[in-house]
Amino acid sequence: MKKTIQNIFLVLLTISFVACSNFTDGINDDPNNFTSAPGELLIGQAELATVKLSSSQASRLAGMWTDQFTGSDRQFITLNSYNTSSADFNDDWDDLYIWGLQQADLTITDATATGNTILLGIAQIIKGHLLAEAAALWGDVPYTEALDYLNFPNPNYDSQQSVLDAAQGLLSDGISNVGNAGIASPISTKIFVANDATWAEIAHSLKARYYLVAKNYPQALIEARLGISSSSGDLLSVHGTETGSKNMYYQFTVEQREGYLDANGSHLNNLVTGVTPRLLATPGDAQRAAVYFDGNDLNTSTGGFFAIDASFPIVSYIETKLIEAEAEYRTSGDAATPFNAVRDELATIYGSGFPQTTSTGNALLLEILEEKYISLIGSLQVFHDVRRTENAIGVPIKNSTATKIPQRFLYPQGEVSNNANFPGVVGLFTETPVNQ
Repeated sequence: MKKTIQNIFLVLLTISFVACSNFTDGINDDPNNFTSAPGELLIGQAELATVKLSSSQASRLAGMWTDQFTGSDRQFITLNSYNTSSADFNDDWDDLYIWGLQQADLTITDATATGNTILLGIAQIIKGHLLAEAAALWGDVPYTEALDYLNFPNPNYDSQQSVLDAAQGLLSDGISNVGNAGIASPISTKIFVANDATWAEIAHSLKARYYLVAKNYPQALIEARLGISSSSGDLLSVHGTETGSKNMYYQFTVEQREGYLDANGSHLNNLVTGVTPRLLATPGDAQRAAVYFDGNDLNTSTGGFFAIDASFPIVSYIETKLIEAEAEYRTSGDAATPFNAVRDELATIYGSGFPQTTSTGNALLLEILEEKYISLIGSLQVFHDVRRTENAIGVPIKNSTATKIPQRFLYPQGEVSNNANFPGVVGLFTETPVNQ
């Protein structure tokens, strides 16, 4: 997407090759060397980009800024207190656009040509998810002129709301195409856990998530009711003990940057260990704390949330029901019923000790938001929620000169330097349009 030296080199190389092609036609043709890949292979790369976005650097950074985690060594100390630069976001942008959206787009083209409607629907759902996350994290981003470097080497930026709308359209198209296809289809089982999830339910949950981001609470409620209906339908990444398949939090905290990221003094750790009282008394947090953390460290031991082979939730039943609960509240509906369903589910997961609520009004809303903050550990959605609600649950601000947590990811240096239509630098504490 970006103008780079490599792109220029490839264009010049192509011109040179065409100029002398009459003398070399057929000399190096290799009938065994493929020049394109089928969509069934391309979609795997897009799905991997989804896993990486959900549980790698972007997730770690959002977790520090919402005080779920603490940056405790070297550059993570500065990131922990919101000191960052455009260059820190190059990899996240490239992962999202080049390895995610681009591959999903190529899959859509291939699946359309071959008439593979299920593959087409999956690719549309993955593309819609990645596109919505780009808009949620950065605000205005390229879309209509993105992914086509030859025709748009300097893509213009689309408004955040229009990109979120486009993502909703992709998710709706995906639902129409996947039918009753389950996540256990051969297309996805190497990336996602082969459980009871169906692609249609996953897409409805994603639609609910991004209607919530856009503060369209009536539509969020409609979609949440159609979304994932049990924990056996969660969209979970597959992880194992083999090189290349390990849980990404485990890889970072154990193998790559030991000591950089922990939970020492974090607001989340304080909540689940009782240092900071919960809005709704929750004895079961003692069991949950032991799964999340090992003292001040992330629990990477067997059975821990960040264990080497622990699956990571991309979107879940618990998230879906908490979206439903908040949307019910904001549309004057019955918020307690879906919220208490989550509390019952948590009691099943961790044992007893998650009593139901009897609260009403704003007290109930805050309980819903706090439970989501705790339940969605390591999720980008916590960052979206805290910004959307103007930090209603009081996540501590970790920089004495700041009056709020960061409101966006910075545009990457690659865009600043190489895209002639880059609209200009926007500060870290400037709200994205949907939150203004």
